Amino acid sequence: MRLDLVALLCGVIALGSGPAAAQGGMTLRDRLVVVSSGSSATLSRLLSDSFKDRYGGVVPPVLQPVGSTRAMELFCAGIGPQTPDIAITTRRMPRSIIESCTAQGVTDIIELKIGYGAIVIAARRGDPTPALTSRQIWSALAAEQPVNHEFVPNRHRLWSDIAPTLPRMPISFIQPSHESGTHVLFDDLVMEAGCRSVPDIRLIFEAAYRLTKCLTNRTDGVLRTVPAAEVPAALMAAPPGTLAAMSYDQLIASGGNFVALTLDGSTPTAASIAADQYDQARPFYVYGKNQHSRSQNGVGVVRGIREFLNEVTSEHAAGPSGYLAQAGLVPLPPADRAAQRRIALNSILMSR
Repeated sequence: MRLDLVALLCGVIALGSGPAAAQGGMTLRDRLVVVSSGSSATLSRLLSDSFKDRYGGVVPPVLQPVGSTRAMELFCAGIGPQTPDIAITTRRMPRSIIESCTAQGVTDIIELKIGYGAIVIAARRGDPTPALTSRQIWSALAAEQPVNHEFVPNRHRLWSDIAPTLPRMPISFIQPSHESGTHVLFDDLVMEAGCRSVPDIRLIFEAAYRLTKCLTNRTDGVLRTVPAAEVPAALMAAPPGTLAAMSYDQLIASGGNFVALTLDGSTPTAASIAADQYDQARPFYVYGKNQHSRSQNGVGVVRGIREFLNEVTSEHAAGPSGYLAQAGLVPLPPADRAAQRRIALNSILMSR
């Protein structure tokens, strides 16, 4: 992990707009380093662009999408210019990571919850939009299905093969590529959730083998994998009746061309996601390393952490009409947004 950080930060310093300063034998940086989950990469880019425009003269942050777990590990690797300043993740920092932070001297952390993102199953407007369950999607897409307590190749060709109440139409599905954060959400919140209650899956003792049964996809043509950014275009060009897994922000950006299906009894809307009534949603968290904040006297690793966190919690970013909401972020309720804003403005440290 340390070698990864050294490689990353060496590149950051080399890309700086001016010569790096030295403080007590430690090389300082002229720009923020932000690590993030893959599914929050779009939010990271939008925040970085607005931060750069709002605070004239700042050097644009370096953005590194590495996944939520990796982002938290890198964030907690220590104090100094060789470690990131900010982490943006799709899950809250667990106790084990907090303990790792503390062991490495990272003790002054600002934690902000900025809203929600979600994975949705979408169809073209005008196509059939059956209500589905995660279990049914897993049954449609998994490489193998249990039959008489044995796993055999998936032979479902029609949705009605899975349940007689579903349409008698061919299974045709598009998913984002495996390296994308959207695919991670799809695997975690749909495929794995769908197989979790299957009795034959639950009987598998070895966790790794159980996971392969949940996440290994069929390769007989009913499922197509494309880069995450190309899912909307692929769905528009696909045969009638095709469904696709995409992020909520892609659904919003379609301008009404796509319709989200009801999944596990809930339809993804801004209201249902904010009320925690849609199971395929996750919150976005931002973590700032307060020990890196450079003071007006020039003490500290880098300038801009406070300003970046203020940008994150501003109404023009995270409010209902903000640019993050326009990109698909579901905002927090007003009282919660105000509370997060106070944390950012006053640099209130995480206390859990």
